Amino acid sequence: MKLKHGILITGLLLLLNACYGGITGEVVDAETGNPIQGAVVLVEWDMTKGLGLSYTTRYKVFETVTNGNGRFTLQGVFNPFVNPPNLVIYKKRYVAWRENFIFPEYKKRKDFQWKSGTVYRLERFKRGYSHSKHTSFFLSGISSLGTSSKLSQAYLWERQQAMKEEDLYRKKLPSLKSGEKTGKQIWQEVIQELYFSKEYPESKTPIMGYGKSTGSNKEPVLQGN
Repeated sequence: MKLKHGILITGLLLLLNACYGGITGEVVDAETGNPIQGAVVLVEWDMTKGLGLSYTTRYKVFETVTNGNGRFTLQGVFNPFVNPPNLVIYKKRYVAWRENFIFPEYKKRKDFQWKSGTVYRLERFKRGYSHSKHTSFFLSGISSLGTSSKLSQAYLWERQQAMKEEDLYRKKLPSLKSGEKTGKQIWQEVIQELYFSKEYPESKTPIMGYGKSTGSNKEPVLQGN
C-alpha cells in the first residue's frame, strides 16, 4: 500500500512540475537599466502530437504590455503535455527578445527560465540592422499572429520598413543570378543605400528613432491586459 501511495505521489509531483504557473517580470533598457513601458510580451504554448511523424499545434497564447515600471504579469498553463513556452518581447527601437536565440547572429540563449522576478534586458536596435531579418527573427519564434494581436499592432511600422528592404533586394536580384554578387553582398548594399547613402531617397526616412518622428512612424496605442 505504501509503495502504491509513493508511486501516486511521485506521479502527481511530476505532473505538477510539468505545469507552468503564472509569472511576473520586468523589462529594462540593457544600457541604462531604465524600465521600458509599452513593451509587448507574448507567450505561446504548443503541444507535440502524433507518433512517428509528429507535429506541433498551438495550445494557448497570452499577451500583455509592460506598465510604467516596465513590469508585466503573464498567465500560465496547467497542462503536463505542453512543450516549454515560446516567449517574445517587442518594443520599437529595441531588438526583440526571444527565449531561445539572440539577434542578429542567432546565438543560442542558454539562461532562460520560466519563473517570476526575471529582468529582461533589451538591447537598442542599431542603425544598419535589417528590419526584414529582424521581423523574421521574432516572428519565427511563434506559430502565427492574428491581425488584432498586440504584437501585430506594435510591429506594423517595422513591417513597412522591411518591405522597402525586400523591394530593393528584388531589384538587385539580377546581379545575384549572374553570379556577380552573393545574397549577403546584396543585403549589405540594401542596408547601405536605405540607411547610410545620402543619394538614396529612403536614407532620409527616420528609422528606429533616428531623425524626427513622422506620422508613419507613430507608435500604436496599446492597452495592457
